[in-house]
Amino acid sequence: MKINPEIFRAYDLRGVNDRDLNPVIVEHIGKAFGTYVKHRGGSRAIVGRDSRKTSPAYSQAMIAGIRSTGIDVIDIGMNLVGTFYWSQYYLKNQWGVFITASHNPPEFNGCKFANDFSETLVSEGMQELRDIALRDDIEMGKEGKLEVMDIREAYFSDLIKRLPIENKFRVVVDPSGTTAGSIIPALLRKAGCEVIEKHCEIDPNFFEGAADPTESKIAERIRAEVLEAKADIGFSYDADGDRIGIVDEKGGIIWNDVLVALFAADVLKDHPKSTIMYNTLCSKAVKEVIEREGGRPFMWRTGHSFLKKKNQEVKAAFIGELSGHFFFSKDFYNHDDGAYSTLRLLRYLSRSRQTLSEAIASIPHYESSPEIKLYVSDKEKVVLMKKISPVLRTDYPNAEIIDDERAGDGIRLELSDAMFVVRYSQNGPYITIKFEAKTKNRYEEIKQYLHKLLHTYKEVDWDSKISVNGEALD
Repeated sequence: MKINPEIFRAYDLRGVNDRDLNPVIVEHIGKAFGTYVKHRGGSRAIVGRDSRKTSPAYSQAMIAGIRSTGIDVIDIGMNLVGTFYWSQYYLKNQWGVFITASHNPPEFNGCKFANDFSETLVSEGMQELRDIALRDDIEMGKEGKLEVMDIREAYFSDLIKRLPIENKFRVVVDPSGTTAGSIIPALLRKAGCEVIEKHCEIDPNFFEGAADPTESKIAERIRAEVLEAKADIGFSYDADGDRIGIVDEKGGIIWNDVLVALFAADVLKDHPKSTIMYNTLCSKAVKEVIEREGGRPFMWRTGHSFLKKKNQEVKAAFIGELSGHFFFSKDFYNHDDGAYSTLRLLRYLSRSRQTLSEAIASIPHYESSPEIKLYVSDKEKVVLMKKISPVLRTDYPNAEIIDDERAGDGIRLELSDAMFVVRYSQNGPYITIKFEAKTKNRYEEIKQYLHKLLHTYKEVDWDSKISVNGEALD
């Protein structure tokens, strides 16, 4: 079968519907995954999905493909991807597939392939799956059994038992018409919160075309909703619900690296002197807070699967990313779960008897950009980074350069009063930029430098609908 090999990425599968993916192709990939599972002695797989328009059909195609190899399937239906990982423990099964393209626009879809508890295929595993699919090296078998299971109430009960909340928070939930809209409000009400629902009705095409908590226009929308509702906090979610975005009771937009620092301080109260892992895009404030609270900071490359894999070695108590992936590995499981992160933040505020703005005030302040994503084709993004890196080294000779395995796919420049990162994405056709500084003047200086530099490269498409927060460089 003819399949675009580029849809097999570093830690998941992503493609454009009707160009790269359709039910026939997805069923074939299901056969490849079933074969992969059989090669490792597996006999059963869990399948779940998000709320995208194509996800129901792709889920059924994936199930058919897996079963055709003789592997039994448990279909948990539409859920958060965190619920999918949680179900591995609940159902005592390490194999599975979740149909999603995460924060990508609605014309995309894809899969995350689970090969162990809280773990997904990365690098070599994805390459092996790709080779099986492209070579049609499929092992068919007697059709596996299918079981449909509703696990949501058991999931809710487990989370609420772990994270009881004393306060009755007034919470705005705005998941941009995606999966979390059918799940998070019910969970929060069960936990004792008053919930104001915004764009919680499932819209297969998403509300305003994307569901990315790091996008400024979404954060600005929720800011207005929180102020109008006089709420204590506002939450946004991506399409599969593993990432969150937050706005405080004053309408303050809190970028997620600041939340990484807040969560790190919370975790270190329960697990003193523990290692806290964070990705290359995070603020300098993260390291400062971890050290202030007596923890051990450990920076690693961007990509939730890379962080999870590295944590098998590092044994961090908590892992956080700028994008909003949070792993409470010491207290929960070694995977990201937007519902757990939501309750964890509310419990922190309840126990500390603080508003969110008061809690954030304890974090060192930097003038900080959002996470900026600029379209560069998959064929050009790696080459572009090779062009940009030496220019940054030349223009900032006194900076500490981080371009080793901690950066992985880009470069981070550490300055005494600032930092910035330029990297290419592993799961989409874009480069990512993040920068910050101690003062507004220094922030503006770096912004103008990056604006001028990146406009010299024709590979960057500033007007693409995949580009996010490009206005932060204007």
